Amino acid sequence: MSASAGSLDKHAVVIGGGLAGLSAGYDLARLGYRVSLLEAGPEFGGLASSFILGGRMVERYYHFICRNDFDLFEMIDELGLGGQLHWCRTRTAFYSNQRLYNFGTPFDLLSFDSIPLTQRIRFGFHILWSRYLKGWEELDQIPAKAWLIRNIGLQAYNAIWHPLLKVKFGAFYDQISAAWIWHRIWRVAKSRQSLLSPEMFGYLENGSASLCDPLVSRLRDIPGSSVQASTRVDRIEVEDGRVTGVITGAGRIPCDRVVSTVPTAVLSELLPEHDDLYFSKVRAIQSIGVVCMLLSLDSPFSPYYWMNINDERISYNGIIEYTNLNTYLRDRGMNLVYIPYYLSTDEPRFSFSNRDLFDEYVQSLQLINPQFDSAHIMGWKVWRDPYAQAICKTNFKELVPEIRTPIRGLYMTDSSQFYPEDRTLSAAIRSGRKAARLVREDEA
Repeated sequence: MSASAGSLDKHAVVIGGGLAGLSAGYDLARLGYRVSLLEAGPEFGGLASSFILGGRMVERYYHFICRNDFDLFEMIDELGLGGQLHWCRTRTAFYSNQRLYNFGTPFDLLSFDSIPLTQRIRFGFHILWSRYLKGWEELDQIPAKAWLIRNIGLQAYNAIWHPLLKVKFGAFYDQISAAWIWHRIWRVAKSRQSLLSPEMFGYLENGSASLCDPLVSRLRDIPGSSVQASTRVDRIEVEDGRVTGVITGAGRIPCDRVVSTVPTAVLSELLPEHDDLYFSKVRAIQSIGVVCMLLSLDSPFSPYYWMNINDERISYNGIIEYTNLNTYLRDRGMNLVYIPYYLSTDEPRFSFSNRDLFDEYVQSLQLINPQFDSAHIMGWKVWRDPYAQAICKTNFKELVPEIRTPIRGLYMTDSSQFYPEDRTLSAAIRSGRKAARLVREDEA
């Protein structure tokens, strides 16, 4: 990709400094556009941002890499980061009936006596079938709950999938599309070379900072590019159906291209009111937020990377012991545990004090591991984001907006466009780069 002298007078503003925005800005700058990337927060990365803990860069929210994250691999190669990508055999567990079960292999499934043997077998065959399913469109019209019960049985659904759906989506749990659940199964199943192969996930040594920091640095090094944090966009100017500029607290930035990578709800607030079908669909997309606690421990909590939880005494449905995946950080003395909880921002728990959450979570962790207590905690943080996950109901495919909007010069990316894929680093890169390609195509 090389700069075009004919496009040097074109000015593109990228709103949002997450991974999608950084990828879009990076490609546009290399195409010769003058790029102004504006991030409202103090750091870049969005949901892939990081902070310094114990002298190391640590992700605010956990991420893992699968074998089919091809757009991520392409960016890693372009940035020369291949030496920082590693693969690790991980272990999964399920805490159910006040007991901890191994849950990572077909043989583990056979010993999961919380459900009848016949449904354990059906569960295994359903994973195999999902791994090789090609077309997902029909699943978009089917509720995940009904689809799962039909395929694996009611008791298996209640023990395994109901906690995920109910705790994560609350009142919407029985409206979630089967396509969304299918892709979660498919992506993880594809992380194995075969059904009987061990579970393998990838990680970058410094997490998502390994990507975000070089992209910010390279973008700043390209003449004509500006990368600004703590710069909130108040309004996108539109005249005669075309973008003409953006308004920030520091003033007006004239431009003829805008790539928005902020959530759809935020974008709607930046634009003049539109009654056309496109923006009606954009406004119809609902999201839930996330409250995520990160604990830094003096020793491992468990041998598992991912622990699913189905226990009425425990409010959340899983914990992620990240350093059982990222052995680079573990070998440097770090033991990191993430506890995410997804919910609507108008639910009281979203505004619980950090201390109340801490006290609750310490007690719940002691239920799982009686030898654990707060003396093992060296530090902790709580992170919140109001737009962490789109609520992917049935027929969600009809709501997913195109990147190219009806307003000339305005392009948008949002995690809802990943559907049926969940939020991944790879999908964010893919959407940002696609937006940059569309800007260039429309120039022709």
